[in-house]
This record gives sequence, C-alpha cells and structure tokens, in this order.
Amino acid sequence: QRMAAKFAARAMALSAMRRATTPHTIQSRALSGVPYVGPAKILYTQPYRVVKPEIIVGAVAYSPEVEKIWSGMRDYFFSQQVRMDFVLFTSYEAQVEALFSNFIDIAWNGPVAHVRTQRRSYDSSISLGMRDVDCGFVTRIAVREDANITSIQDIPGHKLATGSVDSPQAYILPLHYLQSQGLPLGSLEVTRFDRDVGKHGDTAVGEVEVLKALHEGRADVGLVSQMMWDRAVTSADINNGQGSPIRLLDEAPPVFDHCQFDTLNRTEGVERFSEALWNMDWNDPAHRKVMQMEGLREKWEPPRESGYEDLREALREEANTPYPPQLHETFNHPFKALTIA
Repeated sequence: QRMAAKFAARAMALSAMRRATTPHTIQSRALSGVPYVGPAKILYTQPYRVVKPEIIVGAVAYSPEVEKIWSGMRDYFFSQQVRMDFVLFTSYEAQVEALFSNFIDIAWNGPVAHVRTQRRSYDSSISLGMRDVDCGFVTRIAVREDANITSIQDIPGHKLATGSVDSPQAYILPLHYLQSQGLPLGSLEVTRFDRDVGKHGDTAVGEVEVLKALHEGRADVGLVSQMMWDRAVTSADINNGQGSPIRLLDEAPPVFDHCQFDTLNRTEGVERFSEALWNMDWNDPAHRKVMQMEGLREKWEPPRESGYEDLREALREEANTPYPPQLHETFNHPFKALTIA
C-alpha cells in the first residue's frame, strides 16, 4: 500500500509538472496583415482548464484561424484569473442579436456591427477598446491606366467593381464618399463581388476579385482597402507587366476605425475582462504571441467614436431592426446597372 501511494504521489507530481510546462501551440492569424511568426510556445503558470465562465465573448469566424486566435486569448485571460470563454458566429448579424439576447456579454464587432449596436441600444452600449491597427483604416479608389481617369470626376460612365455589400471599406464608405462629392451613382455600371456576406468584408475575398477584375480589364475602377492593395502589389498580382497598369487616385474616402469590443452592461466580469485586456504587454513574449495572432502592432487602444462618424451617416437610412435588409438589391439600387457576381 505504501508503494502504491508512493507511485500515485509521483504520478500526480509529474501530471502537475506537465500541466505547468506543456506549451500551447498557436498559429498566426491568416488575414491580420502581419507576417507569419511560426508556432508559438506560450507558457502560463496556470494553464487553461474547463470551468464555468464568468464572461462570454462573441467573435465572427471569418477564417479557420479564428478559433485558434480566441483559444489563445482564452488561455491568456485564464492566466489573469478571468474565466472567459468565447462563441464563434457565422455572421455579425447573428452576433449582434446574441449580444442583445444576453447570450454573450461582449461582442468583438466590426465597424458596421459596432454602429448597429449603438443604434439598437439608443447609444447606451459601452465601447471597451480596439487594436492599434483598427485606428485609421484606409480605403482607396484604384483605376486602370488606360481608362484615362485622373480624378473622381472622371469616373461617371465607367465600370466600377466593388467588394461585398456589407464591406465598409470596399462598398459602403467609398460609395458614400463618391456620392458626397457629387458623383452621380446613376451613371455607374457596378459589378459587386458578394463574397462571404455576413462577415462584413473581413475575409477581403471580394476585394481580391475587384483587383482581378481590374487586372483583366472587366472593370475600369475598383474599391479596395490600402492593405489589400499593398498585398497585391507586393505579390505582383497586379502591375506585373501584363495588361494596363493600375494605380490609385489621390482622392480617397476619409479614414475610419475598424473593430471594437462592445457590451451592454458594465458588470464585474466585464470590468475584469477590460483590466486584463489592458494588462497585455507587448514586451512579455507570451503576451506578444497572442497579440500578434490577433493582428496588433503593439498595443490595445482605448475606445473612441470619431472614426465611425462617416459610417453612421452612410447607414443612417438603414432599418434599425434585427437582421436589417442589405443596402442595395438587384431590384432596388441607385446605379445605372448592378450585377452581383
């Protein structure tokens, strides 16, 4: 019996040692705009175990990597004694409804979902913070050189390619900007690449199609984010010596802010979540791996609302209801012609 007890004690000690030192292997975010940094060995003194969560965060699964990202975030919060768990959604519309039905406590919202949450709550929702990369997001207007377009005033009568209907950077905001500059939308033949609708342009697949249409001459003008333009130039998907060169107009929509944590109630759990979020330190190797996965450059930023003003104006006429109808349909739009590809 003494021998059995001795082996049992040794086994328990070894098990505890493994739990304390086994690395959590986490991969980099696929679409974060940061380079792949390799598998991360993140060592926490208190590895995650299944417990009843005190706070549940919602995030949209725009990529298979999202589950890995939020598993890493959950491990970090657990190391900070915050019992956080997460739920993934297939659309921001579903996530917003989950927030209002109290199924989740915090929503990691994109800009459209953030503005909708504020409107649905009659501006009583609480913004908790954003990544540094979410501040000052840039969208651009790209044109083919042979289209002879030197300013936005030359765009009427040309073929325009856009991202998905719910993309703030490749549809909603640039169209709002063109209209505000006096450009008649009724003069445009629009091809809209509705890819991954519900994810509000997070996958950027629609923007990839926009650049492809420009490169192949199926469009004269395209709406894309600066990030996707830079990637296309770097990878030589455009301006590779084949076909007419593509360039950016100097004129561009105002910059805007992207993702934001939203909640409806400042509970004790929400306060503990916020405190742990601000405790993330880029100089801590374990913290940095998680922050890189989530696409941060260096730090989390406090909430601000000034970067959403143009989007609020662009969505002003949208129905303030659950699952609002999309902005334009083939049978109801302001263009000369609309093709959904």
